[in-house]
Amino acid sequence: MRDLEIKKQDFAQTLARGLACLEFLSNGSAGVTEVANAMGVHRASARRILLTLESLGYVSEDRGRFATAPKILALGRSIIGSGSIWTAVNPEVIKLADQFNEPCSISVLEGLDILFVARDSTRRIYTARLGVGDRLPAHCSASGKVLLASLSSEELDRRLKGAKLRPQGPKSITEVGHLKQALKHVRACKFAIAADEMEEGTISIAVPLRERAGQVVAAMSVASHRSRMSPEDLENSVLPLLQQTAERVEAVIRDFQDRKWISL
Repeated sequence: MRDLEIKKQDFAQTLARGLACLEFLSNGSAGVTEVANAMGVHRASARRILLTLESLGYVSEDRGRFATAPKILALGRSIIGSGSIWTAVNPEVIKLADQFNEPCSISVLEGLDILFVARDSTRRIYTARLGVGDRLPAHCSASGKVLLASLSSEELDRRLKGAKLRPQGPKSITEVGHLKQALKHVRACKFAIAADEMEEGTISIAVPLRERAGQVVAAMSVASHRSRMSPEDLENSVLPLLQQTAERVEAVIRDFQDRKWISL
């Protein structure tokens, strides 16, 4: 999604803080002081925000610790539910997953994470079963590298400034300079491979999805395990079909843009 220029007088700071609070709590329960420190606000301000979210049903409190409540799911359901772009292209995701009997997914970039917006949920290669709405660190995944590579150099520098690239697997890229070199290669190849970067033995390949103006809005990937495929198998056997499927998905995205005047 394009970054928006917002005039200072039009910026609703209270709303921004409420959303930031929900994002922080998405990682687990926290006390008022923890929330205040994470958001950089006074404890009293954090408490007011938490109590407001609790009164609206988006946050629950138990013995002084706050956590997101089930109602929070309603915020995203209309976006990824029936009638959305990602629901429309999900049959392509399932079809490709069935062809290789391997997980297939579409994800978008959120900060330095990828967020799954369409995914075959019947197959699993990671320790945890992942589904729509789940996140993974972008620097360790093929989709993440495709999406990071699509950013302008200025935007990439902004996101990576002060970032700690934590290792997830034995081959995780943890140095910003090394990541930038890898992204340069991704831009040239127009696809990315991640091997042993998220977990030992996991491999994945991803390609970009572009809207009508050519802007990358998502990435589509197929993942596997070294016990079943090699990175070379992904590039030689999976990549051609992945690219063909991506072209069909892009056609659906463009059709949605034309019919619904959506901005991705």
